[in-house]
Amino acid sequence: MKKIFFLLLYIYSTSVSAQFKLSGTIKNYNGSSELKINIPLVYGFDDANSIKIPVAKNGTFAITLPAKTTRFGDLVFEQNFHLILLKPGKNLKVELNNQQPKGFKLAGGTALPENLVLQKINVEEYPFFLQNDGAYTSLSSADLNNKLVKPYFAMRDRKIAAVNQSAINPKDKKLIIGEIKAAAYNNLYELVLLGGDTHEKMVNLMISALDQADPKPEVFPPGPQYYLFANNYLWYKQTKSAIKVKAQNIKSNQPMPDYGITVAEFNAFNNKYGQVYIRWLSATRFLPNPVIEQLGYLLVSNAIKSGNKDLANELVKDYKRKFPHGQFIAGINRQAAGLKH
Repeated sequence: MKKIFFLLLYIYSTSVSAQFKLSGTIKNYNGSSELKINIPLVYGFDDANSIKIPVAKNGTFAITLPAKTTRFGDLVFEQNFHLILLKPGKNLKVELNNQQPKGFKLAGGTALPENLVLQKINVEEYPFFLQNDGAYTSLSSADLNNKLVKPYFAMRDRKIAAVNQSAINPKDKKLIIGEIKAAAYNNLYELVLLGGDTHEKMVNLMISALDQADPKPEVFPPGPQYYLFANNYLWYKQTKSAIKVKAQNIKSNQPMPDYGITVAEFNAFNNKYGQVYIRWLSATRFLPNPVIEQLGYLLVSNAIKSGNKDLANELVKDYKRKFPHGQFIAGINRQAAGLKH
């Protein structure tokens, strides 16, 4: 009987430690607006990953969420997104009030310290150079470095220092710092996309910045900003290799820099399957295996949804060969069931 009792106690404690309890109040609740929490599978917003939170007529709510690992989630109310950190075995209480400027307050709970730090440093803060991108993309390369890159990275470093000086545990510090670093690179990449006539200059700016980047996450699993960074990092490796091919006049039968295949083979893959497959090839060359498994699943899933059967079949085959017993294999098999080989 004692063995059974302790087994049941262990099962109960394990199930409780794999949960996160979120509760709170919506001030001035209208009785109908929907409250959701969106927890990305990897990164990016997909409403399929949203969980509806029941709200009482008086505006109170409480929900228990699965949380096997520490994850970031967006609390979504009336088109406003509020980033929170969900930790196994912890709880958080919040207050929402869209009639006030900020409209979001962290009110209590065992997950309060790390969430206060997250709110203070504001990982998703909209950078000054994207508020008026034309004023920066028109600058010379030297001025871009002095008026954009240096001050922006100084802001990033102040945020990192604030996290390091906080009283939260070391793993949470590393997780949040990883998101700060990734967000800085991601915002710079947005400027590349807005470059227009100055695109080449902005590409060179981004390459110089990412030359200093480490593709390994601070902790695993990392947050959604890291995965977006990882995707942008693959763009960087591909772009840098392509620049070398042109600058060094590398022939089609010669190796594509950093890729382990010839230029002709690289181009053949690109022509047959497109940029998504090149990202997969890049991931297998430049990212750690745990990251490839997560990011690769998103590439495979999106390829299946796109209806591009040739690309999807090739990615499914490659992914299953690389991760035959991976955590996403069952999901991939379900999604790929309708593909014609």
